[in-house]
Amino acid sequence: MPATENRRSDEPDSTWHLALGETIDRAELHDRYGGRIHPRISPSRTTQNVFLFTTPAGIFDGWTGEHVHFTGEGGSTGTDQVPTHGNKSVLHHRTEDRTLRLFRQRPDTLAVTYLGHLHLDSDRPYVWADAPCDSRRPLEIARRLVFRLRPVFSLPPAALPAAPSIASTPQVSKESAPPLLPDPSPAQRAAANLLAAYGRYLRAVQGTDLVHYRVRPAGALTELSAHHDTACNELVAVRPTLARGAIWAALGELQDLKRFMDPRPDRALLLPNEPDTDLADLLQQANVAAIWPLDHYLFARTQSPSHSSER
Repeated sequence: MPATENRRSDEPDSTWHLALGETIDRAELHDRYGGRIHPRISPSRTTQNVFLFTTPAGIFDGWTGEHVHFTGEGGSTGTDQVPTHGNKSVLHHRTEDRTLRLFRQRPDTLAVTYLGHLHLDSDRPYVWADAPCDSRRPLEIARRLVFRLRPVFSLPPAALPAAPSIASTPQVSKESAPPLLPDPSPAQRAAANLLAAYGRYLRAVQGTDLVHYRVRPAGALTELSAHHDTACNELVAVRPTLARGAIWAALGELQDLKRFMDPRPDRALLLPNEPDTDLADLLQQANVAAIWPLDHYLFARTQSPSHSSER
């Protein structure tokens, strides 16, 4: 495979006159080759090109060493992305005889750098990943299309950030402490403080620590976080609120994560306060224990199937 994309001999389209690494104003690019100036995915009506622009909005964009991952467009109102419009033009670029061309768009400018000609991986053209629809609404999670693209010619060095590859089997890695978030929200900070307090309690009472895991299911890009009390084989999810929607999400999280543990663990939900009667009944029906602080040093709990006495 050629190391560079020569604008005369290596480029199959003789009408294309940008070299790898060349920077151009985006308005000029579209004047020459068609397409629209705003979308991340911009099919041209005047040439057989589909332009892809990697920007900070492409949260899964990156280079795995084999594939370029490129986040699809749409779904900004709390809904899943769908294979229509620009996404459709990427998925069907071969049957429509279109060329995918990747650019890096610089923040706050219209300057774009050409990173090369790509095509979809024929075996697995895309995967799904969960992510917030909008950074201003981090709790609105939906599915994002992540295209898996192979460069026809080599990418310039350091052209894209590193991205995780797709695992063929589930990956579980152990951590000594929960991952630190760069800019935690008040809810995330409250959950971290609650988890840290419970960890101190376990060390004082039973001399053990919570073990923290990162879990990546097979075929997934996004990781899940798990907290495990190894002394009693209990998986612990934490929520800084007793709001019913948060509890529903936590129950689903625990049900999902326990599949990756062997032997299968009991499940518990770490809460800021004692659950009311109805919520306690919900947790009991789900066979999930509730744990909450009595003060800065003590925690209480309801019983899970494997617990016969109060800890």
